[in-house]
Amino acid sequence: MNSLQLNLSQQVIEQQQFCIELDQFMLNNAINERQRFKVITCTLEGVNNILQHTQCDAANITLLMHCNADRIIVDLLDTATYQPLPTPTDCPDKNTENGRGLWIMYNWMDQVLNQPTVLGSHLRMSLLRH
Repeated sequence: MNSLQLNLSQQVIEQQQFCIELDQFMLNNAINERQRFKVITCTLEGVNNILQHTQCDAANITLLMHCNADRIIVDLLDTATYQPLPTPTDCPDKNTENGRGLWIMYNWMDQVLNQPTVLGSHLRMSLLRH
């Protein structure tokens, strides 16, 4: 299994440098373009949700990506107080301010798990490789 760990910062997030690193890591692991797009979009949504809906700052977010023979796994660890995520059943109305990112994550990824940790919260998303 190949793994990548990134400790995020406000500058890294603002310049979206981590997206370039994720894309390169997945290219090196022969992940196709469509799957790279899904994983990066869902990872951006996950990071954005942490920053928008918790008191956690960027420096307290760790991003781990694992690529193995059958799946791509993204782990977002943060120091925010755990908050359960609702499982969206329908795409939110275009006039709704929030919720579309969560809907995208649940519909584009094969698995989305959110759980408490000793230090905060852990969001895991995984996508089967084609």
